[in-house]
Amino acid sequence: MTTSAQPGPEQVVYCARHPDVETALTCGRCGTPICPRCMVHTPGGIRCPDCAQLRRPPMYELSASDYLKAGGAALVVGMLLGLVGAVILPAGARFGFFGLLIAFFVGTGAGAVVAEAMQRVTRAKRGMGMQALATAGLGLAYVERLVLSGGLDLALQDLVGILMVAVAVGAAWSRLR
Repeated sequence: MTTSAQPGPEQVVYCARHPDVETALTCGRCGTPICPRCMVHTPGGIRCPDCAQLRRPPMYELSASDYLKAGGAALVVGMLLGLVGAVILPAGARFGFFGLLIAFFVGTGAGAVVAEAMQRVTRAKRGMGMQALATAGLGLAYVERLVLSGGLDLALQDLVGILMVAVAVGAAWSRLR
């Protein structure tokens, strides 16, 4: 008489981070049970969050000295841009459609110059803090341009300047993303 081995009940495994979730997945490195919510796809396979070693890329890790350097660069470049803007495109002057085209191109260049200066002094750092500092530097350039052109009361009449600073902020923002 032959007896066949009966399979025993399968062992139920639960996720190490979510004890109420049943799973059949394990980390490819340490073997910890993981569920689809906490698994991380890596080039080496599926890993638990601990083994995946998720961290921000170095370009987004800024120290206090990086913020100071970037702020200084934004301040200096913003002051220079404000001075040049007041001489070349004074607030309150009527430029018409041609002025709007100039504002678009000058704004793109101004945003690129501020972002590039900030990246050079911080060794290509990026992120929200850098974007905020670039926006502040460009805002300073706009205010300085208005003051040197005749006063802050020209702000509402300065469509060219408003477009220029909006395009500059957009250009710097996208380069520092």
